[in-house]
Order: sequence, then structure tokens, then C-alpha cells
Amino acid sequence: SSGHMKLTLENFYSNLILQHEERETRQKKLEVAMEEEGLADEEKKLRRSQHARKETEFLRLKRTRLGL
Repeated sequence: SSGHMKLTLENFYSNLILQHEERETRQKKLEVAMEEEGLADEEKKLRRSQHARKETEFLRLKRTRLGL
């Protein structure tokens, strides 16, 4: 029924928002940790790209699981 479909979409979007917020939080934690460690800019860039790769991998795995 269409009512069920609407609910699923709303859940989907609220999950997306939640994921985005969680991602922002992890990003901020990373930034804070790097500041505390007093890392050089080059090192920060490296950590950020590693972090981004992990996020992408994490989301991909999550999507694969959802697809099953």
C-alpha cells in the first residue's frame, strides 16, 4: 500500500539525516583529536583522506547489507 511506502521513505530520509549527523560528529572528533596531537597540516590531510576512505567503505558495506 502507498501508506507503507511513504513511511519507508520517511524512515529512509531520517536515516540519511542521522547518518550525515553521525558523519559530521566523527569528522569533528577527528579534527579535535588532530589538534590535540598537534599534527602538521600534511599529516592532517593524510588523516582526513584516510578517514574519508573509511567513511566511504563503511557506507558501501552498509548499503550492501541493506541490499540483501
